Amino acid sequence: MEKLKTKNLLDQIQELKEEVSRLKELAYKDELTRLYNRHGFSEEVQKFLKEIVSFKRYPERRESFIVKNFSLIVFDIDNFKKLNDTYGHQAGDEALKSVSGIIMESVRNIDLAARWGGEEIVLGLVGASEDDAFRIADDIRKKIMAAKIKWKSKTISLTISGGVAGFDTAEHFDDLFHLADKALYKAKKDGKNIIIKSGSLKK
Repeated sequence: MEKLKTKNLLDQIQELKEEVSRLKELAYKDELTRLYNRHGFSEEVQKFLKEIVSFKRYPERRESFIVKNFSLIVFDIDNFKKLNDTYGHQAGDEALKSVSGIIMESVRNIDLAARWGGEEIVLGLVGASEDDAFRIADDIRKKIMAAKIKWKSKTISLTISGGVAGFDTAEHFDDLFHLADKALYKAKKDGKNIIIKSGSLKK
């Protein structure tokens, strides 16, 4: 009888752990794309940025730091409103899932991706310089341009634009996001389906 009570208690504890894990997943992840949401991304990225800030401040201890750089890419699906208006919101959802899948297949497990809102996806590359991030972003852009999304009897083509910024030019995450977002705005203004580096913009 005592063994049965202990087993039931252990089962209840396990169920509680699983429920906590599920709730944490819901709080951190975007339900549609399974990428991080803003809250989850912000929580995770701060862990890396603290390490990099320390790396910048204490040059005499630099050999002891594991993470020494970080770059941010802000992607935006081109003409997303038109896609929704033409094919419907379910097609738009399918496009978001496809783009998210291509992005996640193109990066490492340590990198962070989030649906920032609407059709905007943010990608944090751990240890990457701005030039490294630019090459990865442009490779993702080409993959998305080459992909064909099947929706009912239709084949949908997509393109994305992106802005890239390296943390070596910023002090805080908000500054980094602003730089990448400014580069994205330039990419949109220059005709879309391109990636722009923050470092290439006139100061």
